[in-house]
Amino acid sequence: MKNLILAAVAVLLTAGCAGMFGGKDEVSSDFDKETSANEARVKEDRVRSSLAQLEARLADFTKTEKNIPTKLESLVPKYIAGIPPLDLPVCGHESNRVEVYSPEILRDGQVDGSRLRGTGRWGYVFNDYQVVIFVDCLKPSLRGVPWYQERGVY
Repeated sequence: MKNLILAAVAVLLTAGCAGMFGGKDEVSSDFDKETSANEARVKEDRVRSSLAQLEARLADFTKTEKNIPTKLESLVPKYIAGIPPLDLPVCGHESNRVEVYSPEILRDGQVDGSRLRGTGRWGYVFNDYQVVIFVDCLKPSLRGVPWYQERGVY
């Protein structure tokens, strides 16, 4: 009887260890997928928050300085400590660089995605009437909206 109990314990331990060290079982695979999805949502929320921060500081700059900056880096350090990192793996590598576009990419006051390079950087464009900062990425967010159309969340 003692040998039978030890054999059963050995089978259970081996099965548990196989799940930990061998191939992934269904539960751990589902956990990995859920964790990955949660990480993607957190990164997207962080980007939207950074976008909102940039939009707000840009509004502060134009209100105070009575002009539109020719480059986003003009906000540093008076209005913002630095250009925040843009970390969206779907759009490329993490970057705090800015791609400046000519006003021709604006159509009816909106960024025309067909004219973007999709660099995975922050995008910046302005004319005499408006200034737009956006994520220079053609791929969709988890909301299903192309990243260049996403706006910051205040």
